[in-house]
Amino acid sequence: MIRIEELLERISDLTAEDQDEFEVTVQLQDPLSADELKSLIDNIPLPQELCDFYAVTNGMDLLSAELFDADSLQYVQGFITFHSFGNGDFTCIATKKSEYPEGSVLFMNHCPDSVVQVADSLYDWMEKVVAEIQSKGGLLHPADYYRHPDEQGVYSHVLNELKSKGDELHS
Repeated sequence: MIRIEELLERISDLTAEDQDEFEVTVQLQDPLSADELKSLIDNIPLPQELCDFYAVTNGMDLLSAELFDADSLQYVQGFITFHSFGNGDFTCIATKKSEYPEGSVLFMNHCPDSVVQVADSLYDWMEKVVAEIQSKGGLLHPADYYRHPDEQGVYSHVLNELKSKGDELHS
């Protein structure tokens, strides 16, 4: 718990300017109680890092990216969705029941049959997201790299990986 707790403490006062030059902040929510967390774990096979996250905050606004509260989590075929792009694409975390390493963070291209790993852990993903939002004013969706193929970011490799799997980005 110390690692994710330290990260959340370190970033809790961060601000950034979004693409429209409005200030965006980090907003933590009240954590789940021990009973609420136990109930969540009984219903969804949470990786330890996600348990640690919900013990500190029940969802959050990470500058311009919203991370789901416990009631909004969805468990699908070994993945837990915790962030939505609002178009049917999600960021999810792998559980023991997926073919990916438990706790790795993936981009889900509309369905659990089309995923690409984007970070080794929730901690790593959050650090990358913070850096991207601070430098670019927002978190880029993989489709944004069609227009800006030389741009680098959390999801910049997704298009090529989907293509190498014989898949394409659903918009």
